Amino acid sequence: MAVLLLIVLGIRSVAGMASSHNPHRLRQYVSSVLVIIILFTSGGAGLLAHGSLHAVQAHFLEGQQQWGQAISEYQMAGEKSPGSINLARTYVEWGESLSQNKQYQAANDKFELVQNNFGQLTDMVSRAQKNELQSYINWGKQDAGQGRYSDATNHFDYVLSLSYCDSNCKSQVSPLDATAYYNQAETMLSKKNYQEAVTSFEVVTDRFPQSPEVGKQHKDMSKALLGKGKQDKSTLCETAVPVYQELANKFADTPEGQEAKTALSVPQPVLGHFVKDVPKLSDGYIKINAALLQNLDPNVGSDAFYQQLANAPAATISDDGHFKFQPMAPGNYDLVWGFMRSDGSQLYMFYHSQTTNQPVYVAQVGQLCPFDFGDIQDSFMATN
Repeated sequence: MAVLLLIVLGIRSVAGMASSHNPHRLRQYVSSVLVIIILFTSGGAGLLAHGSLHAVQAHFLEGQQQWGQAISEYQMAGEKSPGSINLARTYVEWGESLSQNKQYQAANDKFELVQNNFGQLTDMVSRAQKNELQSYINWGKQDAGQGRYSDATNHFDYVLSLSYCDSNCKSQVSPLDATAYYNQAETMLSKKNYQEAVTSFEVVTDRFPQSPEVGKQHKDMSKALLGKGKQDKSTLCETAVPVYQELANKFADTPEGQEAKTALSVPQPVLGHFVKDVPKLSDGYIKINAALLQNLDPNVGSDAFYQQLANAPAATISDDGHFKFQPMAPGNYDLVWGFMRSDGSQLYMFYHSQTTNQPVYVAQVGQLCPFDFGDIQDSFMATN
């Protein structure tokens, strides 16, 4: 209104109010200017009073724990981050209230907001950090008490990862975390989820070596490892070998460790399958078989070769090309194969590399697992 009156005053002045022939011009100007000044003054005071009213209302709402409305009123009063102590305090108080009501995720969101947006208010940031730590600890305790051990370890792990979790914080949380991992492992073991059990037991051993759970879990750890090893053996045997070796080496004082040690010492079969040109007994042969020789010299003479062959383990080759040797002790064995005719003559052979001059088909018999040559694609005989 003051601005509008100022414009009108200018128009009236141009229209003749400022003329010397106007006997009332002084009174008109004085009254108009006074009205304009009053309007400007009262308008400014109204704006200032408006902001003060919002601030008063914000403090009242904060005291009534109407956090969201209080924040809105503070913002309408001109408060904003990163310097508003009122906003930061209200967010922290809001988070504390949520945490007391066990609404931990919502509480932690408020504490994070203060840390991210009010960094220059160190006291408020410190208060938010302290509350956030306690909120996560209480959250973890709640989940652990309700058997949600995986969630509990996630909360405790997060606390331990925070830079403001000091030595006192770590000394409080580490035992809680170790116990939660131990209980998680025991739960998984009872459900025969051996991989998950082993993983949780290993966390206790690796991250909390001084915890009492390390000594408590030794026997159950061996049970979980053996269960995992047997599962691995039934799917991909080679992956079970290090599990059995760990059992035999670190858990020899348990029945599971002794079982693993025995399993590792058992000889293993050797098998394979010739795919091409396999002769059959019906073709007039009296013997078609494979043999395993050790330290075979590719340049060996015929007499020495057949003398070594006579004392070697042998396996019959079926009409479809499959063969399987009786279990062999660990070691490397060179595969040879051939046949014997009805007149007593025999022909055996093996393939050797042209670059290394070493036998191509070598059975590397190890612990626990059979050795399988798989499908041998080379012809059964290089020559007739």
